[in-house]
Amino acid sequence: MTMRPSDLPQPLVKPGPWPTPTQRLLLRACLESGAEARAAWELWSSIVELDHLDYESIYLLPMLDHNLRATGVTGHPWLGRIKGCHRYIWAKNRRLLTQGSQLVRELRPFVGEQLLVIKGAALACHYYPDPGLRTMEDFDFMVRPESAPRVLNYLKTSGWKMPQWIDRLRNRQGPDVGTQSRLDQIPTGFSSRYSQIIRRDDRVEIDLHWYLMDDLCGTAANETFWDAAVPMQLPDGSEVRTLESSDLLFHCCLHGLVWSPVPPTRWIVDAVILLQDVESIRWQRLIDLAERFRYALRLGTALKYLASTFPRQANIPEGVIHSLLERDHAAEEVGEHQERMQLFPGGEKYPPSVLTSYRRFRAHSMPRNNSWIQEVRSFADFLMNAWDLPNLWLVFVFAPFRAARRIYRKYFFRAGRARAAAVLGLTR
Repeated sequence: MTMRPSDLPQPLVKPGPWPTPTQRLLLRACLESGAEARAAWELWSSIVELDHLDYESIYLLPMLDHNLRATGVTGHPWLGRIKGCHRYIWAKNRRLLTQGSQLVRELRPFVGEQLLVIKGAALACHYYPDPGLRTMEDFDFMVRPESAPRVLNYLKTSGWKMPQWIDRLRNRQGPDVGTQSRLDQIPTGFSSRYSQIIRRDDRVEIDLHWYLMDDLCGTAANETFWDAAVPMQLPDGSEVRTLESSDLLFHCCLHGLVWSPVPPTRWIVDAVILLQDVESIRWQRLIDLAERFRYALRLGTALKYLASTFPRQANIPEGVIHSLLERDHAAEEVGEHQERMQLFPGGEKYPPSVLTSYRRFRAHSMPRNNSWIQEVRSFADFLMNAWDLPNLWLVFVFAPFRAARRIYRKYFFRAGRARAAAVLGLTR
């Protein structure tokens, strides 16, 4: 089986935040047990083509192989290929984790113990029964914002390919400034970025974070997660730290639940795996984090879906979901949730506004007493990074066109659809 999803022809799937009916069958075959898992597998395998799966479904094949063997499914012609996929992912993950462990050792002189392994690497090593069950595309880790320039300097001198925005920062600060000092301002000068994927010639990828999420770029938010970090071991025995279980579940749900052209599914399996050790989940901490960072509606929606779709696997107290959803949510939180999930009254589908991310960035990472000139410059920097423009002045060229396009899509296109519907109703 070809394991490069982008090279495979993909079937049409309905975009959105929630798994399609076909994806739900696959999730049940991966997470249920006994007759339920077998029935889901038989129906799913009868309506899909193994060579034409969407990439989110391909990510789940190792977990499917594990559960089918545990359930005792035999005799199907696909089982050998699915097992081969599992072995491929296991070998790929082992290589990535080995490279990640080596990198952690190399970074010790720069960061000491201030390094967190997060996302897929933490889940695969610390929570899944087999590191090959959780497909990983890169090795995710987080350092303190003040350590990020030194880490990036080291990666640059070690042959890793630096992204263009770092080169733009060097050019902006002038040719006479040394490499070390040019990179000293990355976390502050480009604080609208929370992480950076960096590649090497041998196709190894890492995702270096200095903030946990794109809309939690602030010291106070960062310290909340650093203070609660717990120890873990990488496969080679290296001692590192990771987010504690409640924080991993918090991040997993919020990072995964988002509108996408191919509905995401990995976050659901990750959450169910975390919830198998339900005693380690501090529910009040989840509620407090969601309330503090204005995520109650989004987190409550994710937990409600898990509890209703997989009630046996996701043992979530009803009081937690009620506390998150049955409260007076701020209008800004409601609007942001609708925009991220594309829940529009008229059924329109247009990209979420960049203002959604900037509002959170502004709330959590910037002082409130900036002058209006500093505010304009900060917003322009944010747009330059969000739109990946090479120069700051291009923001003022592109912004009017983007704003006009959005206004047209949001208002004139909606009005046109309403007129068309009215004409259609009159002609019937």
